[in-house]
Amino acid sequence: MIIGIDASRANKSNKTGTEWYSYHVIDELKKIAQPSDKVLLYVNSHLTGGLEKLPENFKEKDLKWPPKYLWTQIRLWWELWRNPPDVLLVPAHTIPFLPLPKKIKVCVNVHDVGFKRSPELYKPIQVWYHDLTMRRIKQRADLIITISEFSKQEIIELYGVKPEKIKVVYLGFDASKFIVQTSEETEILKKYKIRQPYLLYVGRLEKKKNIANMIAAFALAKESNHELRLVLAGSAGHQFEDIKKIITDNKLENEVIITGYVDQKDLPLIYNHAEIFLFPTLYEGFGLPILEAMASGVPVLASNFAPHTEVGSDAAFYADPHSPQSLADAIVKILETPELKQKLKEKGLARAKEFSWHKTAEEIYQIIKK
Repeated sequence: MIIGIDASRANKSNKTGTEWYSYHVIDELKKIAQPSDKVLLYVNSHLTGGLEKLPENFKEKDLKWPPKYLWTQIRLWWELWRNPPDVLLVPAHTIPFLPLPKKIKVCVNVHDVGFKRSPELYKPIQVWYHDLTMRRIKQRADLIITISEFSKQEIIELYGVKPEKIKVVYLGFDASKFIVQTSEETEILKKYKIRQPYLLYVGRLEKKKNIANMIAAFALAKESNHELRLVLAGSAGHQFEDIKKIITDNKLENEVIITGYVDQKDLPLIYNHAEIFLFPTLYEGFGLPILEAMASGVPVLASNFAPHTEVGSDAAFYADPHSPQSLADAIVKILETPELKQKLKEKGLARAKEFSWHKTAEEIYQIIKK
């Protein structure tokens, strides 16, 4: 079998959610794919970051394309016509709009359809493009892989995709990096100007992540713990300027620490030193940082609806993300109840062990082979 994989997202230098997903799935498939399979990795620049270390049955297909845009829509599409694989795996939601050879079985990963459910949380151009892409996927994909039962139901409801055309495969996390650390090293904290004690959020800083209510909850919780700080670890996203204004208006410039993009090698220690990991986001397909925090032995406070509850099960504490007071009360309760904090740590560690990138890739491989 010839398996073609769009590896362009996995090959990016600064990776966030979908890029890391693509990277880890491909990296694990290198260990899983049978020697009889020929695997082609389509990229728009030479593989780096470890992806370039390929087994004999894997081959890099560097598809040169000088223009900045439309690599997927033109260059990848042309390659698929010239040399069609048996199966095309797209880990990150975008396939060519132009017709593809009928012989290719197309398997696409759709992480979520939040742009359709809550368009006000996205830029208009993002809503338009993702909706157009999703309609094309519905039309051409032979199978959609999504990352939670919640996302599966959203795709069915919002796009009318038949349930049998969707498979759920949970995300994993890097269990070699996200572990409980006993090190008291603080050099990494100093690098990002982080001062303890602190609450932690990891992810893009944008409206759908509910940053405004998180900051408001933090301000309320500080009334019970004056030394507490809030660390927002991630790159600027949609409406970031509004977030900065909220911080300024509440005179929290010295209490809210915005790190910018955090190098993946630094992230585990930043998790480890946090008092609580906050993830009261308004919409997710899965919520990978929940697993990373749990594996690091940090109590998790998340939104009280799916998929947060699907991922966290009974190992996280839940609150209403629309209510700063509800979030603040939960923060204070965890901080002031040592037995609850310890219980969340223990249950979180056990829950995280149920997920791995190897398991994710193995399930995807079996889907491809079938």
